[in-house]
Formats: sequence, C-alpha cells, structure tokens
Amino acid sequence: MVKRCAWGTCNSDSRYKDKEYMRDVTFWPIPKPKTRLRETLVWVKACNRKNFTVKNVNKHAYVCSKHFVEGQPTEKYPYPVIAGSSSQGKPLRKPPTKKANNHETPTTTKLSCDVDIETVPTPAAFIVIDDVEDIATDSFDDIGKSDHLPEHGYSSKKVMVDQAVQTTINKEHLCDYDDDNLMNGGSMRRQFILKDVMKDDNSCKFYTGLSLAMFGFLFVFLSKSAKSMTYWRGSETSNERKQTPRKGPKRILTLNEEMILMLLRLPRGYDTISLGNMFGISDTLVSRIFVTWTSLVSKELGFLIRWPSREQVRFKRPACFKHFPKTRCIIDCTEFFVQKPSLPSSQRITYSSYKHHNTFKCLAGITPRGSFSFISNLFTGSISDKKIVEQSGFLENLEYGDDIMADRGFLIRGELALKGATLNIPPFAMGKQMCSAATTKTRRIAHARIHVERAIGRLKNFAILQGTLPLRMKTQFDNVVKVCGILCNLDKNLLNELMSIICNTQMFL
Repeated sequence: MVKRCAWGTCNSDSRYKDKEYMRDVTFWPIPKPKTRLRETLVWVKACNRKNFTVKNVNKHAYVCSKHFVEGQPTEKYPYPVIAGSSSQGKPLRKPPTKKANNHETPTTTKLSCDVDIETVPTPAAFIVIDDVEDIATDSFDDIGKSDHLPEHGYSSKKVMVDQAVQTTINKEHLCDYDDDNLMNGGSMRRQFILKDVMKDDNSCKFYTGLSLAMFGFLFVFLSKSAKSMTYWRGSETSNERKQTPRKGPKRILTLNEEMILMLLRLPRGYDTISLGNMFGISDTLVSRIFVTWTSLVSKELGFLIRWPSREQVRFKRPACFKHFPKTRCIIDCTEFFVQKPSLPSSQRITYSSYKHHNTFKCLAGITPRGSFSFISNLFTGSISDKKIVEQSGFLENLEYGDDIMADRGFLIRGELALKGATLNIPPFAMGKQMCSAATTKTRRIAHARIHVERAIGRLKNFAILQGTLPLRMKTQFDNVVKVCGILCNLDKNLLNELMSIICNTQMFL
C-alpha cells in the first residue's frame, strides 16, 4: 500500500524508497477520530495543510518520521512538530541538550512555532501561541498578557495553551461527528428540530403539512409496523441477498425523528444534505430513511386512497353536481418534471410535447367531495391520456351505470362503454359557434370539474414535486406521489369525506 506524508509540504512517499531523502524514513498513521479525537486534532493542527481537516483522516493518512523529535512517537514526544513557514519540508532531528550550570538556566531548543519543547507538555506543546491569542482571548484576559509572564514561568503558559486547545475543539469540531460516537452534537441539533416542529399546531402544520393531533395519530398507527420494518439498502437483484440480508447498523434516529425527517422532505422540499446537517447524520442515511418510510406509509396508509361505493359518493354531494347525479369520479392527468436522461431513446419517451420538457405523468381521480380516490403509477411523458386510462387499472374499478367526468382530451367513450359506464366531457365546437344548450353544459361541467384541478394543485403544493425530480429516485416516484396524495386526503377540510368513505355510510345518517 502506498504511504504518503500528510505533514506540511513534505514529499515523503513509500514508492521512492531508493531515493536519498527517503533513507530510514518510516510512516506513522494519524490517530483515528472515532476513538482518539483529541489526539487527531493535534496531529491535524501540526500538519498545517490547507483543506486538510479531521474529516480527511482515514486509514491512508500518515506522517513520516522526519517530523518527530525522536524520529517516532514516544511517550515524551508523541506528536509531530507543527509545520510552519520556516520548517516545512525540512527533516527535523532530535534537539541537542546542554547541561545547565548551577547559576544558569537550562538551555532549550525552540522550534519554528516558538514553543519550548522541554517546558510545555504535549499535546499542547505544538500549538502556535499566535493562533492561541486569536482563539482564546478570554483565557489570556484571566491569566495575563504573555509579555508579562515570568521568564521561566512555564506553568501559566501551559494553562493558556491547554485552554486554547479545548476552546478550539469546542468551537471548530463540536458538530463534526455523530452523538453515538463522540460529542452529542447531532443529538443537540435533533432536539432543536423536534422542539421547533412540535412547538405548536401552526409550526407542525408548516413543517410537516399535518396538524399536531394528526401527526400523533399517524405515528401511533405506524409505530407498530415501523418497529419491525427492514430498512432499504438499494436495489436488490439477487434472491440470495433477499433471503440473507446483512445485519443493519444501529439506528441513530428514533422512529419519531425518522417520521419527521420524511415529512420535512415532502412538503418543504429539503434535500438530503440539508436534512443530514439538520439531524446530524449522513446524506446516505437520510436517503435510506426517506425511501423506507415512504414505502411504509404507501403500504400501511394506502387504504386512504380508496374507491368509494355509490352510496358513499351520494352522501353529502356538493350542489355543483346536482346536474350530474351519476358522477362517480372526476379524472385528469398531471405531469412532473424529471431530469433529462442520457439515452436518446429515454429522452424521446419521456419528452412531453405539452410541457416541452422531460416528464412523468400520472392519472388522478377524485370524488365529488374533492378527496383522491385513485392515483395511478407514473408513466413516461410521451404517452397519451387514453393509454394511461387503459394501462393504469382505472377501468377495473367501474361498475355498470357509472358516469365519469373528464376533459376533452380523454377520448375513452368506447372503453367506458365496454364497462357499461358513460363519459361526460364538454362538447366540441367543431369549428362552429356552440348553441346555448352546449354552452350551458360546458359551463356546468367546468364548474364541477374545477374540483380535480384544485386537488391536483394541493398535490403539487408539496415542494418535492415542484422541482425537477432526479432520475436516481425513479424507483420511488410512485411511492412519493401516493404518499403526497395520502397526506392531501388527511386535510382538515376532507376528514369528514375520508371517514364517510372508510366507514359505513349508515353510521353517519
């Protein structure tokens, strides 16, 4: 394995052992931050390299023996000397020692950082005093200015440097790691998020799209299934992997926090990096949690998007449908922008001539009261509305005598006739001025069909559906759209409609 020195501008490389400058050079690994964070901070500070932080420390991070006082980490000098403008790239040797006379003070060798090696103990021995003055000004005020320190009063200097090291750790590295490993930085951030979201009903509605009471109800309903769910780990292609899944890591977030994470991304549209910073976890874990919870909610709450019976549709029918008493469902198609594929064939089938963009399209159906009763899977943007109706499974829900209201683009009268259903669309002008009866019918249909436009508008209020969907989420598009439809049905104004669909209509009479 190739080993390179991370100290300053040092060019030590294990591949060039035959070179003169590599004679008797050994490499020592930098301590890992998960187990020895404080030591890692001192090593990284000593390296003094631009853009080299604790996050860059991995199994390939080394410091060569040139930068240790004794050629290697020892009990007395366990840390490398700090890289400065006058010492970078120069091999350091053990400093010569001189015997002190009875009337003379001990002579000490000073490095480029102007810190006495013999007097200031490690790990603070290799922190630059000039940097300390900028970081720990408050500490200097309590102890006294460095100019007024006694010539041999090294105890005060030790206190200053130790306090500066601790201040540096607290200011710069408090939130770099997760609470399960180190400093509880992620836990503190999650507590702030939970307090903000659960502050009152208005804040919960703003962040999650649900009232505080509805959020609690859904969490109680889903918690039993969530405790036993298997977290998503990417597309599984082999049966062997499905039968013997790997043991998952210890869960960092609670179920309550994971549900809030999913709800924050749907209505507010936060990306994985932002959510990772908010909850103190990696963006990969954010994606895993989001995919898992959308699949769970789509499966467990899928009954909320339910095809109602005729009696349930007639129950408290809006006044605008008095001229269309047999209307069972109002349908329309909606499109979502998607990232442009790289393959020309994929670009062709996803390009929508109506939106002039690559899109995915789905069929949505609502009841006369305005709640979603049908949401299809997503299709490519080039497919026609008629093909979506035929392939989405919508026709399987129809019964003899049903009436479907739609726009002029749905030329599905023949397909509905095979099910014994009728189509109610605005009449065509055929290049002539419409008669008064046709004009009146068009106005009445438009007045009733506006409900499906409003329902689709509520669906597209979710910020995650407003932008351009990335293709890496293509396997989850169906679940994301259905979960958004489920949350739309949980709106306060539609709860009565929802209960009348789920329960027996006679209970409400």
